[in-house]
Amino acid sequence: MSSHLEQIQSIQAMLAAGHRCVELERHSLLLWGMVGGGLCAFTDLVINPDAFPDNAQRAVALFAWLAVWLGAMSWLDHRLTRRARLARAETLPFAQAQITRAWWMLLTLGTLSTFAMFFHGGGVMIYALWTVLLGLGIFFFGLFSRPLVEWIGLATILLGVIGLASGLPMGGARWLTACCFAVGLPFAGWLTAHTDDSHTGRRALAVALWLIGVIAPALAIACLTPAATAPTATLNLPAGTVVPLRIDMDSSLVNIPLDASLPVRVTRATEVALTGGQPDGRYRFDDGPWRAVRDGVLFLRIDRIRPEIAAGKPEIRVHGDFVVKGDPP
Repeated sequence: MSSHLEQIQSIQAMLAAGHRCVELERHSLLLWGMVGGGLCAFTDLVINPDAFPDNAQRAVALFAWLAVWLGAMSWLDHRLTRRARLARAETLPFAQAQITRAWWMLLTLGTLSTFAMFFHGGGVMIYALWTVLLGLGIFFFGLFSRPLVEWIGLATILLGVIGLASGLPMGGARWLTACCFAVGLPFAGWLTAHTDDSHTGRRALAVALWLIGVIAPALAIACLTPAATAPTATLNLPAGTVVPLRIDMDSSLVNIPLDASLPVRVTRATEVALTGGQPDGRYRFDDGPWRAVRDGVLFLRIDRIRPEIAAGKPEIRVHGDFVVKGDPP
């Protein structure tokens, strides 16, 4: 009787192994970790307003930059995977081939979304988007691999969503996404190879270790990243200074005179860095540390435009938020 039971258990184990037939190669994890982390960390050094002042040119340049790197890595990863399987006299499972195509689709979606954000807004979500797409890719592979891979994919998705919902500054979000690629992918492969995830407790512990391994270096890098350097020329705006707000609008429906302006009163002592007599994106409040606009600390959102009738005359009321992240409301 025991021999029959052992045979049945062996058959069940083989069936389970057949369903969990996807195995990510070590070179895949290293390649995508290095490329994804490198793109997050260094793209702003190559594609920036100084190199491409025009917004449309910068969008096209970033699209080409991402397409070249991600396309080249997809081709290289595919070739290396097939070579590794042939060397072991193995075939590429059908499920893995289909999930690889889904991974390419996610990369394409991320690239197109990044391009579209230059014209339709939403740039504050860019790193959260790539973190979620990475998590989806890991989760898809985990469906036909080890259960631990699924859990790590879900954890990656939650990191992206929580980072966006908590208002994580752009600098912190960038390093978190970079670490999800550069640290998270190789570490996930190591945990999968060295962890027995047959029990839920062990699986949860492995995911906790993975989260620590990803979040800790991201926080360390964000804290150690040097602040914007002090400028040689500044414009001082004491609290109470009135600055005219001029709006340029291209429209076939309405027209705003070029000399029209709205008085905006500065409520905090502000210094603006100047280069060549013009603001260069660096600023500070109340003699605090110097920051740069690209750090993502300043947040502007126009969330409501509503036409009204006041005293028998039509008017347009606009509501928005312009806040400093980290300050009390």
